[in-house]
Amino acid sequence: MKIKNLETKTIAIPLKDKLLHGVGEHPGRLIFTIVKIETDEGIIGYGETGGGGYSLSPMIEKLKTLLIGEDLNIRRLRWKIASPISATYYNQLLPQIWFPIETALLDIKGKALGISISDLIGGKVRDEIEVSAYIFPTPNTLTVQELVNKVEKIVKEGGFKVVKLKTGVFSPKHEIDVVKELAERLPYIKFRLDPNGAWSLSEALYVARSLEGVNIEYFEDPVWTTNGLKAFRELSKYPVATNTVATKFEDLPNVFLRDAVDIVLGDPHWWYGIYGFLELSASLWSLGLELGMHSPTETGIALAAMLHAASASPNLAYAIDTHYIHLSDDIIKRPFKISEGKIKVPTEPGLGVDVDENKIDKYQRLYEEEGEYTYHQVELTKEIVMIPRRSFINCKCHPY
Repeated sequence: MKIKNLETKTIAIPLKDKLLHGVGEHPGRLIFTIVKIETDEGIIGYGETGGGGYSLSPMIEKLKTLLIGEDLNIRRLRWKIASPISATYYNQLLPQIWFPIETALLDIKGKALGISISDLIGGKVRDEIEVSAYIFPTPNTLTVQELVNKVEKIVKEGGFKVVKLKTGVFSPKHEIDVVKELAERLPYIKFRLDPNGAWSLSEALYVARSLEGVNIEYFEDPVWTTNGLKAFRELSKYPVATNTVATKFEDLPNVFLRDAVDIVLGDPHWWYGIYGFLELSASLWSLGLELGMHSPTETGIALAAMLHAASASPNLAYAIDTHYIHLSDDIIKRPFKISEGKIKVPTEPGLGVDVDENKIDKYQRLYEEEGEYTYHQVELTKEIVMIPRRSFINCKCHPY
C-alpha cells in the first residue's frame, strides 16, 4: 500500500466567544490545517494541526513530492520529513507539520487492519481520559463575578474536577479574587493557573502566597525562563508545569538537572505526533519527571489523536487540557461528549471519528472570508480597568 495523494485544507472554526490571554486574544475563531492522505488502495486518513492563527498548508503542500509513492513506513517517513537537521531549520513548526501527516498515516493503517490507533500503538491503559475545564476570560467576563459564574456553569455542565484558568490577563489581585471565590463555591475542584509567563517573579510569589489553602494542582509557566521557574518552584514550594522551557527532547536534561520543573506538558502537536508523545512519556519516566498534556487547540480530529496518545501513556499523571469546550461546531459527525470530566477513547478503526467533508468545505469558506490572525492580536475597544499595560501595548482599550 502506497501514498497516492496528499491534500490540505485550511479552516476557521467559530468560537463561542473571544478568548483572552496574556498577550492578546483568539478573536472569535481558531485556524486549523486539515491533512487528507489517500492510498493506492483507496483508504483515506485524516490529520489536523493548529495552535496559531495561520495556515500551515503552504509548507505541508511542499512536502507532497517527498510522500507520494512512498509506502506507509512511518518511522522512515518521519526521518525523511522531520530529521534533526530539518528541525534545526524549522524549529517548532516542524513537529506541527509532521503531526497531521503521522495522524493520517496511522488513521489509514488502523482502518486497513480494522483496529483503533490505540491498539495499533500497543494498546490502552485507560478507556476514558480525564480533561480539565480550560477557562479563558472573555470580553463578557471582565469582572470577578462574571468569570466565576461562567466557570461554575462550565464545571457543572461537564462534571469537571479540574479547572485550568488562563491568567496573566488581569491584575494579580483580580485573578487571586477569582480563584478564591471559585474555591469557595467549588471546594472539590483542583486548580491550575497559567499566565503564560506574564508575571514577574514577585507577582507570581504574591499570587502563590495569597492562595495558600486553595487546592492548587500546579502553576503552569508562572514566570519566564528556566531559572525563573526554578526560583519560583523553590520559593513557593508549589509544583511547576511547563510547555515553554521544555518543548523538545534536547530541553529535558536541562530542566531535569536544574530542578526547574515538576511536570512537562507535552502534546502530539509539539512532540512529533503520537509516537513522539510516547517517546516523551518514556523519557520523563526515566528522569522521574511527571507527564501532562498541553492543548494547542484542536477539533475532533486532533482531539482523537490526543486521546489515543493519552490512553497509551501509563505515566500520564494529570487530566489533559483541551480547547474543545470553546468551539461552536466541529468537523466530525459525532462530536465528543464530556461527562463527569472525562472523554471516552474512540474504539473504531483508525482515529475512530467520521469526518464531515461538508463541514470542512463550509469552514474553509469561512477561513477564506475571515483570513488569519496573529496570536497577540487584540480587537477589544471597551475600557478594561484591570489589565496590565504590558499585555496590551497595541490595544485600543484603556488598560488603567
